[in-house]
Parts: sequence; structure tokens; C-alpha cells
Amino acid sequence: MACPNLLWAFVVSTGLGASMAQSVTQSQPEMSVQEAETATLDCTYDTKDSNYYLYWYKQTASGQMIPIIRQEAYKQENATENRFSVNFQKAAKSLGLKISDSQLGDAAVYFCALQEHTFPSNANTGAGYGKLTFGQGTILTVHSTIKDPDPTVYQLRNSKSRNTVCLFSDFDSNTNVSLQLNNSEVFVSENTVLDMKSTDSKSNSALAWSTKSDFTCKSAFIKNTTFPSSEIPCDAKLVEKSFETDINLNFQNLSVMGLRILLLKVAGFNVLMTLRLWSN
Repeated sequence: MACPNLLWAFVVSTGLGASMAQSVTQSQPEMSVQEAETATLDCTYDTKDSNYYLYWYKQTASGQMIPIIRQEAYKQENATENRFSVNFQKAAKSLGLKISDSQLGDAAVYFCALQEHTFPSNANTGAGYGKLTFGQGTILTVHSTIKDPDPTVYQLRNSKSRNTVCLFSDFDSNTNVSLQLNNSEVFVSENTVLDMKSTDSKSNSALAWSTKSDFTCKSAFIKNTTFPSSEIPCDAKLVEKSFETDINLNFQNLSVMGLRILLLKVAGFNVLMTLRLWSN
């Protein structure tokens, strides 16, 4: 998520030059939706001008501000841009944003903005645009939807150093494996989502690792992890095996083996022909 200091710097630097007669209010500091659901963000504004533009911006984790939709005050119809649409109520001075079919990439900070359309006293100069006035921003979180979760713990151990890395995968979206430091030698990561495009599926996952020789994956994810309710199963299977390689990796390994065999055959043939020449 975006850095709070960056957000504050952006809003302050933009708002200082804005007219005191206009304001933008976003009543939802945070909101969350499930993947594929519709997210609705609220925005109200106040201005004495009758000519103005309204915007919704998306700020990514990198701090980049991306304009996603614009609504002109003089238009009656609501603006629409792909999965984004607005509910513009001029009399109520509101501009709701609707995000249909929410995706994980929609997670960001959303800003509602107002820009007055000014008319200078000198008609020859034409109309101008006032500075943008931004709302406080709404942090949108999109939770992934995992179908048919099958919690599994994979343990990978180095036979020489005895270091262990564990992968907890395919658990329910409501399971919260929070970022924590169990002790100075055992670490557990926060939840992330693996997008497995080859199987057209997604999987929740978390990692644990340690340099302790007696460390086990079961103790990391079962005993030390707090689950939000007793309904979520904690009897994940422990698989003491390394991961199976995928099809592409297997194909590459076979190709390398084939080239090595071919090279050996060529070298053997050259040695045989050289020996025959010497014998003659």
C-alpha cells in the first residue's frame, strides 16, 4: 500500500493552492471487498462554481497517481470507463465510484478530486482551469477468492546444512497468517497470493524458514499461528518432500541430457576413427 507520508505530501501540496470555497470529502478511510465483487466508493464535494470537473484517481503502491475517470458537471449522463463508472448526483453534490468485478490489481488508494472551470475577466484570454482539490483518500483492499482450499504444508530441508524452508499453501482466504517473528531464528511471512496461470487457479501461501536444526514446518504453521476461528481446519497435511518440477523444467532437463549423450557419441566416433587411421 502507498506510503502515508507520500499521500500526505501529495494532498497538502495540491490542496494549498486550491480555493477555500471548494472542498472534497471521502467518508470511507478504508474498505475491503472480495475478488469479483463490486466496490463502491463515496465522495461528496462543495463548490460555488457551476462549471467544474470531477475526477477519480488511483494511487498505486509506488506512489504513482493514475487518473481513471472524469465527470463533467454539465453532462447529465454518468461517465463510464471499462470496469469503472460513477454515480454523479449534481444536486446532492456527490460522485460515487463503482468498480465492477474487482480484481487483485485494483487494491490501491483512491482519491476523489474537484477542479473548477474559471472564466477570467479578460474574454480574449479564454477560460482556464483551477487547481485540483483532493479528498482524504480511500484505501481499497481486495481479498482473493480461493476455490476448494486444501491446506498443505511442504517442507524443504537441505541435507548438508539442515536448514529448513516451509511453504503453507491452499488455505482459506479467511485464514490470517500474520507477519511475525517467533524468535530470533524462526521467521513466518505474511499472506500472499500465488497466481498459477498454467492451471488457471490461485492459491494463498505463506513462508517460514529457520536455521535451527530441530525446526519443523508443523510447529511454525500449526502451533505458533493464530487462526481467526475454530471453524478453519488446522490439520494441514505435512509433506516431507521437495516440490515436483513442472513440465517446462522437465523438458529442459531432458534436452540437456540428450545433448550430452549426442556429444559423447560424437566424441566416441572421433576417437574410434582416429584409432582406425593409426592402425592403418
